[in-house]
Amino acid sequence: MAVFNSKEKGDIMKTEDILRLDYRKQESKDIIRKVLCKIKPLSKYSDTDEVIPLETIEKVVNMLCVKYAIKIQQLTPSYIPNELPFYSVSSKRTDNHEWLGNVYGICLYETWGKLLIQLWVITRVEGFPLANLETRIK
Repeated sequence: MAVFNSKEKGDIMKTEDILRLDYRKQESKDIIRKVLCKIKPLSKYSDTDEVIPLETIEKVVNMLCVKYAIKIQQLTPSYIPNELPFYSVSSKRTDNHEWLGNVYGICLYETWGKLLIQLWVITRVEGFPLANLETRIK
C-alpha cells in the first residue's frame, strides 16, 4: 500500500495506519483530512479550513466505482452493548470478485473518507482494471 508523508513532522504513515486511526482524536481527523486533500478532486480544500462535504467524498468514491472494476459490497452499522456504534464497509473487484478489504468508522464521514483513501490507493496500482460495463450489467 501507499505511504503518506507528513511534511510538518516528517512522519511516514502507511495506508493501513491511516485506516486504523481513531477518529475520536482531533489529530486523527486532521491526518485523514490532509490525506483526503492529496486526492486530486479534493485538493481544492487543501488551502482552506473548509470541511470537505460528505457528498463530495461520496461522489469521488462513486466516480472510482464507475471508472474502475470496483464495487462497494455493503455498508453495515454495528451496535455492541456498552461500546460506541461503528460502521463497516467492504469492497471488491468486479472482474474477479476479489475482496479488497473492509474499512471501519464511528461515523459515516469517517467511514466514507477512509473508504475513499483505500480505493484511491488501490486504483493507483499500475494495471488495476478499468470497469467493463458490459459484464457489470449481466
